[in-house]
Amino acid sequence: MNQRNSTRHWKIQGWDSFTKLFEHRIKVGQITQNKMEDLLRTLTAKIALNEEEIICSYSKKGTKIHHDYLIVQYLEGNKYTLSCGTNPYVIAVVEDE
Repeated sequence: MNQRNSTRHWKIQGWDSFTKLFEHRIKVGQITQNKMEDLLRTLTAKIALNEEEIICSYSKKGTKIHHDYLIVQYLEGNKYTLSCGTNPYVIAVVEDE
């Protein structure tokens, strides 16, 4: 882990409208970008979706049952600001400690 990553962390928050549901922090060097995307999908599914909606999210694109409930978006073209879900939703942003 380089010096820059050792002083930066991901701030992960779950929100329902203006109500914060949770907040966690993890050092940047402790998780990959792909795993962060997976984590946001998992947390969003936990707080926002029922079993049927989760299944539809993982079904094959272009099929009748598919829905885009668990798409991770990079806000403002920044690879260090991610969001998943509509409401409730989960966000992750890299911050300096």
